[in-house]
Amino acid sequence: MIDRADHVVAVIFVLSVVRGNETIGKPQPNEPLGSFRRRFAGAAMLALLCLAAAIGGGIFTRQTAHAAAPPQGQMKSHIFGNPDVWHWAPSRTYHVENYKLAFHFDEPKGKVFGDEVITLRPFDQHFHKFYLNSAGLRIESVTLEPAQGAAVRLAYDADGKDSRLWITLNREYNPADSLRVRIVYHGLPRTGLFFVNPTRDYPNLPREVYSQGEPEFNQYWFPCWDYPNDMATSETITTVPEGQVVVSNGKLVKVTRAAGQVTYDWVESIPHSSYLTSLAIGPWHKISDKYENKPVDYYVPPYIDDATTRRSLHLTPDMIAFFSRATGVDYPYEQYAQTMVHNYVFGGQENVSATTLTDFLLHDARAEQDYPSTDVVSHELGQHWFGDYVQGYDWPDIWLNEGFATYMEALYTQHHEDYDAYRFAIYNDQMTEQTEGRENYSRPIVDRHYNDPLDMFDATTHEKGAAILDMLRYLIDGPEAASHEPSQNELFFRALHHYLVAHHEQVADTAGLISAFRDTTGQELGWFFHEWVYMAGHPAYRVQATYDAAEKMEKISVAQTQHVDAETPVFDMPIELAFYGANGEHKQIQVRDNLQQQEFFDVSLDFTPQWVDFDPDDFIDKIVDFEKPAAMLAAEVQKDPSMMSRLWAAQQLGNEKSADADAAVAALAWTLANDKFYAVRAAAASSLGNLRTDQAKAALLAALRQPDSRVRTAVVEALGNFSQDKTVYDAFVNELHSDDSYAAEAAAAEAIGASGNAQAFEVLQAESASHLEVHVMQATLAGLAETKDPRALSILLAQSRAGVEERVRMTALALLPTFKDAMKREHAQELVNLVRTALDDPYVPVRMGGERLAASFDLTQFRTDIQADVDAPLVFRRELARKVLEELKTSKQ
Repeated sequence: MIDRADHVVAVIFVLSVVRGNETIGKPQPNEPLGSFRRRFAGAAMLALLCLAAAIGGGIFTRQTAHAAAPPQGQMKSHIFGNPDVWHWAPSRTYHVENYKLAFHFDEPKGKVFGDEVITLRPFDQHFHKFYLNSAGLRIESVTLEPAQGAAVRLAYDADGKDSRLWITLNREYNPADSLRVRIVYHGLPRTGLFFVNPTRDYPNLPREVYSQGEPEFNQYWFPCWDYPNDMATSETITTVPEGQVVVSNGKLVKVTRAAGQVTYDWVESIPHSSYLTSLAIGPWHKISDKYENKPVDYYVPPYIDDATTRRSLHLTPDMIAFFSRATGVDYPYEQYAQTMVHNYVFGGQENVSATTLTDFLLHDARAEQDYPSTDVVSHELGQHWFGDYVQGYDWPDIWLNEGFATYMEALYTQHHEDYDAYRFAIYNDQMTEQTEGRENYSRPIVDRHYNDPLDMFDATTHEKGAAILDMLRYLIDGPEAASHEPSQNELFFRALHHYLVAHHEQVADTAGLISAFRDTTGQELGWFFHEWVYMAGHPAYRVQATYDAAEKMEKISVAQTQHVDAETPVFDMPIELAFYGANGEHKQIQVRDNLQQQEFFDVSLDFTPQWVDFDPDDFIDKIVDFEKPAAMLAAEVQKDPSMMSRLWAAQQLGNEKSADADAAVAALAWTLANDKFYAVRAAAASSLGNLRTDQAKAALLAALRQPDSRVRTAVVEALGNFSQDKTVYDAFVNELHSDDSYAAEAAAAEAIGASGNAQAFEVLQAESASHLEVHVMQATLAGLAETKDPRALSILLAQSRAGVEERVRMTALALLPTFKDAMKREHAQELVNLVRTALDDPYVPVRMGGERLAASFDLTQFRTDIQADVDAPLVFRRELARKVLEELKTSKQ
């Protein structure tokens, strides 16, 4: 929850999200334990969602470095959705076989003209009346188009009260009949179809039109069955001015030109849910690859060169090949296109064979080391197997799309990098969902109590979904399986193959997935899905280990300390235990823990363990309280073969008390200089910063020469604990001006701002006057805000104006309230103008930033403007508007 009293914290959060736009799903280099994960990958949208977090649990949360279990009996401060409401998929009276959609547009006015033929087949013997979802469209005519004879005009009711177009047929029909219903209409879509046009403030914006159908937004631009539990083929025939290109689903079968107009005819022959029907229109430049004999095309703005495009997207053919091998199902669609669009609210959408992505994913060569696009690209592609080819039946089962895509993303990380990177990705998934449970709510993965379908697109669906799939593979094929690339020799991947084949081009629910695993493996896994999918939370283990030298026996006690209630169980899981001796001895066993109360495992050891690992590879989504002395942690962090155990030990050493600080610093300094995995080195840097000794500072300063920018960025942040030291401050300034990493420069800018140094403002002021890369500029503004220098206000005001790059502009808008006390009478009109231009901006995140700013400065004159968003189709717009109006009301009472 973010209110005005917590605004400084909120601003830093916002900047973290915005600066890490392409790395949603990629751990931030300066936060080895933190990541802002995917789905709505657009950094700008995330930033505003963070500003709107006060509405009661946003879609995204931030991870903290050390997750902790809530005290016994402590309840969550928020409840997900409405426990008294149950959402079930709507019953169907017909099946749509095909949508044939013809469009043209008035792009400056944001208007669509549609001529649609829906082919459907009834279920009932007396089919006479039915509805389609249609929101805000003006229907001109509805006719029945028989195979022979004249069209028959049909009665219809489109009063808009329930966003349904009711159509009455001329007589009764039965399941043997295939009906072709034609609808001619026009409208100004409130969402679902987005128009980008040049403006006075942004004259270089190209004209673009693109769709965003998920979850139920395509009904705003064509009548359809707008729910995922039906799948149909589609055809889009789109006419645009010469110079524009249309990208849609399937295969481009025809392009015709006449009188300055171009018509593109795309046909998708594989059935798909209506929300995946897509259009992307713009003056695209196409760059082509291939996967085997299938086109793999990238559509980008005309000013983007081939090198920039391939930098972000060139791994796509390799991803397609990898996912085809992993699933045993070859990429099923006619082609694969990715189109990079402007001002995208959602960031990425896996439209069948034609993914739409934000152009924020395009970056220069220098940004590649810190902000690669790989995770977002692989996530959206992965859904072409899980979510497009086999569709989750309804929104409570959306984890079958999104959780699987997040898991596929992690698998590709392993393929592209290594096993340690895979384990770290899964760990970040665990941390992300745990943060959601700690700060917002804890819910089952399959949950029917949402208020809006978008509520389901959270960390529980995405990250917890991925984490439990990793656990399921561990459970079925053992701890060694995950260290290898996916293979159809594994039972786990054979079960996934069976699931895809059994439900191909159909909808499926979680029960169908369970059946696929049962049929393939012979194992009864209902208990696992019961506790991890149909119940909430995760185990919190308290572990103790004692060695009895006389008996040569290690005694392990385990207790589950999480709050157990009707939703959160005592978890039943196999757990790996590993024991390491000082002379290279090693023993690993598996135990089964299924009791809440303390239980003991006696393990025979013929050596004295130097350290003990509990779930060393972090297969279990959990919290662990396992106290170890510094000497044991030092041995673990330097010698453990498991990266995740070394990472955990590095974190724990940062909590050591002064009595053990020297040993901790020595072990961490060695780790920072020598560990083979960047995240362990970064964790060591963070812990050294926490210890705050002179030796820790020296180790961190030496590590600024590390070749990995992610480690250097973590080092800069850790040195923030020594920022009043002149040597450290000078190092920050040097990093800001000379590091080849934007992320490291950005961290330095924020550290300079927080340093309290008398020269900090002048350094950052000079930096802000340069032509900075967007991430560095955002951090420079954050640093200026941290200085608390009133002179920073004029810089923030200037960067908040229309015409400034959108991400930078939104950062400045978010930071302005930190200078509320510095605002003078002469700033009043400029502030009002900033809010007015933001509220008038067509880009939704900028408008939301204006609303938040109006609330922060009690600008009640904008109530009417903000009231217009109370009924907006997008839930985060509605909820922010309501929250802001309540704040404005309260501020004047």
